Amino acid sequence: MTTNDIQDSEPQANFVESRDPAELIMCIILAAAYAGLAKYLWEPLVRLGDLPLLINVEGFFATVALLALLVGARPHIMPSSLQVSRRGIKYRGPYWPQRKTVNWASVSKLYVSPELVVVLYHPSGQKGKGIWPMFIFSVYLADREKVVDTILEYSPITPIVLSDPSWASRLLSLLVAAIIVIVILQRLIG
Repeated sequence: MTTNDIQDSEPQANFVESRDPAELIMCIILAAAYAGLAKYLWEPLVRLGDLPLLINVEGFFATVALLALLVGARPHIMPSSLQVSRRGIKYRGPYWPQRKTVNWASVSKLYVSPELVVVLYHPSGQKGKGIWPMFIFSVYLADREKVVDTILEYSPITPIVLSDPSWASRLLSLLVAAIIVIVILQRLIG
């Protein structure tokens, strides 16, 4: 038996992003709506003869339609995944294709919650060479309620368990973000 066979037979927990066809269908419908708006406004904008306006309006609708298709297809093309074992954590996030591996020996601190896991680790495995964060968005994973218990089971260091933010703080964060976007848009327009 080789070392690779032993590593493959090690017990580990695997979490993969769930692929809901309803989300893909809704994104296709949204993309079709924006493409329909682009087609509907094409003739009136061409008759106006204002080329910059035509490019801006049609470009906006086409970009949003393509973005909706990409967001809907992403879980099917590049699903996020998490593997937790006695050796460490392997994670591929929802918006980057490369899988990141962190061994438990290089982990400095570990914060876990049902929605987010933050791993602070030494990138070269050596203490004192700086600490990097790795954010694991467990919101995207199927069986996300089991992620915290699994990390608690496999982790040799004691993680700091955090609770999810309350609905009031989520609403306040959303309100602050909306105000910031409105202020930025007003500065751009005026």
